[in-house]
Amino acid sequence: MEIKLDADQEKELTNRIINLVKISVKQAIGSQGKPYLNRKETAKYFGVAESTIRYWASLGMPVANINGHKLYGKQSITEWLKSKEEPKKEHKKAH
Repeated sequence: MEIKLDADQEKELTNRIINLVKISVKQAIGSQGKPYLNRKETAKYFGVAESTIRYWASLGMPVANINGHKLYGKQSITEWLKSKEEPKKEHKKAH
């Protein structure tokens, strides 16, 4: 199936695509420059649900509490997660 667009439609579609790309890039870069994130940003950054961030905090993950507002340090969380890593188990082949 082929869709034909006139010049105005093509220009409008191109502009919409460009704007969507700009917004996506801005969102992706936005949290990269910030060392501390809110819970929603932290969940997105680590690719988990917000409830997982609350659960991790209950397990001892570092959380900065400023006047009742919780902030999560990307580096601190990464180090905390690394501290939870278990050594890779060697599997011996049975002969």
